[in-house]
Amino acid sequence: MNTERPQGKDDGKLRRWVANLQLESWQLELLITGFSIFLLATGIDEYAEINRNIQENQLNPGANGISPLLSIAVNFILDTIPIGMKFFLINLLIHLLLRGFWIGIVGLSSVSNHIDYDKLKFRGRFRKFIPEKVRSLDELIVYLDKVSSVIFAYTFLLVFSIISVVIVLALGLVIFSFSISLSVSADPTPVTIALNLLIILFVLLYFFLAFLFFLDTLLFSAFKKSKWFTVLYYPIYRFFSVVSLSILYRSIYYHLITTNSKKQIIGVSSILFVVLLIVLRADSIDVNKFYPRLTDTSPNYIVEEFYDDSRPEDAFIDHLSLPSKYVENGFLELFIRYNPQDNVILELLCPEFNELGPNDGFVENFKMGFKSANDSTFLATKELAYNNQITRSLECQIQMFEVHVDGELYSSLGYAFKTHSSNNEKGYLTIIDVLALGRGRHTLEVKKFKSEGSARLKGLVMKDLDMKSMAKLNFWIE
Repeated sequence: MNTERPQGKDDGKLRRWVANLQLESWQLELLITGFSIFLLATGIDEYAEINRNIQENQLNPGANGISPLLSIAVNFILDTIPIGMKFFLINLLIHLLLRGFWIGIVGLSSVSNHIDYDKLKFRGRFRKFIPEKVRSLDELIVYLDKVSSVIFAYTFLLVFSIISVVIVLALGLVIFSFSISLSVSADPTPVTIALNLLIILFVLLYFFLAFLFFLDTLLFSAFKKSKWFTVLYYPIYRFFSVVSLSILYRSIYYHLITTNSKKQIIGVSSILFVVLLIVLRADSIDVNKFYPRLTDTSPNYIVEEFYDDSRPEDAFIDHLSLPSKYVENGFLELFIRYNPQDNVILELLCPEFNELGPNDGFVENFKMGFKSANDSTFLATKELAYNNQITRSLECQIQMFEVHVDGELYSSLGYAFKTHSSNNEKGYLTIIDVLALGRGRHTLEVKKFKSEGSARLKGLVMKDLDMKSMAKLNFWIE
């Protein structure tokens, strides 16, 4: 059945414009490919830093009241992006190589496009086989042009398909997080139990239907050809087309499966995924079999990120930091970074100091200004009260930490809030007098309250907290 619309005057103009654009599309392909390769090659490392900053602060489980499962879902998306970027970069490099080869063939054909097989003087089966199987330069130009354009479009199709899968999975996790939040937010009642069960059943149905949607895509739209299943599958397809954002790129998908054979699509897809797996595997190969993996809790491993003078420029502080490995004046400055993930623990230990900053609105500030104009002691009294709150909050928050030097607990240290100069990391500063320890190597260990992930989901209580080692590092007194 022919479903094409009859071409009108405007359709004819559009077709001619598209045809002219197609003739010059290789220039746009090379321009976009070269620019994209440059951005991807320089952006993967930059994205890693941005992603780390987001995950350690704004999307850290426990920060700003974020549900752990919701944080995991968003982090899942953020962690998948580098794989998509590498896959995109590999395909674009293949496309650039083919287009460069194609341009070379075009240049060669301008000199001569005829192969004189008589000069080659082939004998036997080669005399018939070679002329039949070897394309002319003109045929090779047309073939490479088609392959390059298909790979260029296919690259975007695969990348967007990966993004679709990640979005659908992440959305399922977000919905499931509501079930977890509901189960721990209140005492179980028949209503909450029934509602929680309905959400779980909905999530299971959601993932099953999502599996059918993506399976239909892999099977070249096989479900859309079934007479009896089409009625059931149509609403599923419409729903996940919007959720997965496939409405943005399905034109490319239907064009590829109708203009190329299944064997060609499967073959090209397999080759590209094998190349991606090889690249990812090459990144993970470790030939240092006897060298231990990096750990922050062993004094036998020098972690350069723990020291300000040896930490890479613009690198974030993970747990803590010292100015240097070497202590010259007998005082050791210890900076312990504030981790938003500890908000859940601080809400348990210090609930009265939540959002300690002065957050008065405009009206309150106006009233305070008016009152201070008539009472000179008002601002001083308010400032004194606020400073007292800061002092009490600091004394409460440092309950999370224990500082040990050479195995001895230092329990009477004085702390102050500090914003570090490296990347404006917020944290706590204490200065330890270590001169009496004597010249040589010493070990600093910092422990911190930690809890299991399951405890965070159900709501923390004091018995869930356990003081565990956060970091061990060495310093030398000169």
